[in-house]
Amino acid sequence: MCLIITGKSNKIRATLTKTHGLLGDIFASNPDGIGIMYATTKGLKIVKTLPKNYADAFAFISKLPDDDRELAIHFRWTTHGNTDMDNCHPYNVVNGYVAMMHNGVLHTGNKADTTKSDTWHFIKDYLSDAVHEHPALIHNAGYLTMVAEFIGDNRFVFMDGDGRMSHVNYDQGVEHDGMWFSNTYAWVPSRLIPNYYKSTKKSYKSYYPSMYSDAYYDETYDDEMNTWNNSFGIKPKTTPLSIVPEYMHDDLLDRPDLPEPTIEALSMALENCDVDELADMIDFYPNDTLARLFKWFKPEVNKYYKQDQFTSKENDIARMIQANDVGALLDMAYDTTVCEVLCYYFDWVVREGVVA
Repeated sequence: MCLIITGKSNKIRATLTKTHGLLGDIFASNPDGIGIMYATTKGLKIVKTLPKNYADAFAFISKLPDDDRELAIHFRWTTHGNTDMDNCHPYNVVNGYVAMMHNGVLHTGNKADTTKSDTWHFIKDYLSDAVHEHPALIHNAGYLTMVAEFIGDNRFVFMDGDGRMSHVNYDQGVEHDGMWFSNTYAWVPSRLIPNYYKSTKKSYKSYYPSMYSDAYYDETYDDEMNTWNNSFGIKPKTTPLSIVPEYMHDDLLDRPDLPEPTIEALSMALENCDVDELADMIDFYPNDTLARLFKWFKPEVNKYYKQDQFTSKENDIARMIQANDVGALLDMAYDTTVCEVLCYYFDWVVREGVVA
């Protein structure tokens, strides 16, 4: 999980402390450490904390520099390694001059030392030597492109002692009011951006499912879609092309990035913990995605399933998943916490008789 925010220090500070419910949501989803990095006249400064509660988190944020220097802040949710100050981001790559934050789960893992995070291992194994010899690599477009291709659905933020930042996989995040957020699943964007689902780069994904009432869906679904849904006892909620206004058809059909929920696509998204890809499938095809998911795969809790650390919402979603309650999940299909719980807390085994 985790969340990185970059931008001007005073803007981040004011946004987190003055936007009702925002910091509470972020901290509830990412309670395992907060760290910041920014430049000073003496070089790169890193400050970390392990807040015990929301009050500690708020106090830490309130002390961010009240000026317009560039700053990056990281909220951690533990996936690899211990929950301690050493594994709290940012990490030094070149001590005192280059540091890095990471959001995501790296395929390179942490088997060599399970007390350390996957990020710590990635820096040690892949980044440290090269960046020590050539610190300017963190701002080299070709190098960053190579890193992006290797890490896939992960985001990095680098900063040097002059306060210059570089993002890897910037387009996987979302911009708002001069700030960059590394994802939209580890917080609630609508707290900050009331019209988020209509106004961001993902607007076309959520617009079609919200255009019509449930009654209109029931009257207009074609026979094939109804047959599929009836076999699972599910009320239709996706929007077939036949009821999208005709002038929009070409735009929809010409999109090469429509993520259809095939067994291969679902398997890949689940195996890679690719929350964004799964969210895309649910945005476009909530019925099909969830129905096929439970028809083809069986959920089994994994080592990250820590019920005593879940929010009440995560607990509710986890119970729905264990009960194979597709109908209940459909009622909150556009809440990205659903995708987060599906990907991070469960392993998905192909059901007997299903060919993957």
